Amino acid sequence: MIKFLPWLAAALLLSTSCEKAQKAQETYSNLSKLSEAGKNLETTMEAAKDRHAERVKSGDTLSLPYKDLENYLPADVSGYTAGAPSGQSMKTAGMAFSSAERTFTRDTAEVKVSVIDYNGANQLYQGASAMFSLGLESEDDESLTKEAKLGLDGVKGSETFHKKTGEADLTLAVGDRFLVTIAGTKQQNLELVEAVAKSMDLKKMAKL
Repeated sequence: MIKFLPWLAAALLLSTSCEKAQKAQETYSNLSKLSEAGKNLETTMEAAKDRHAERVKSGDTLSLPYKDLENYLPADVSGYTAGAPSGQSMKTAGMAFSSAERTFTRDTAEVKVSVIDYNGANQLYQGASAMFSLGLESEDDESLTKEAKLGLDGVKGSETFHKKTGEADLTLAVGDRFLVTIAGTKQQNLELVEAVAKSMDLKKMAKL
């Protein structure tokens, strides 16, 4: 028995060392992922700044008039009644932005679509596109959050489905200039808000 103890101790030590090595490897892997995410975040923010600088250089420093912005709202949502679009343009403290929104209803359910052009207030929203590039995903009993993948250049976003309330939210940063939000109530999943996003001319918006 006494002769067996050193071997047992060695085995335990080896096992413990392996576990520590495994944990160290996992920690290193997680840190590497965080480092990579940080690099992606920095790269995306620099690209957004460059795009804004190009617009400034060409004299494009103002947000679109809200009436023009309303033209980018969807005209209809299948099965829903469209309300009249509304919007506003604002200037304050050297900043300017415009917004437009439209609500679609079906019985007591609704889908609200809003678009903000922050070209004249870039400093307020310049990190939006970068944050969405991190690709955050999470799920629990309350909600599911994941990256919105629409397959369009210059379009990044996140979407969340609230399982217990049936609320579906999708938010997109478009062309480092527009913030698009689509919110639906009494939904079973994220399919409708995704369909609404795909019906919008995001490709054109991303090139402005």
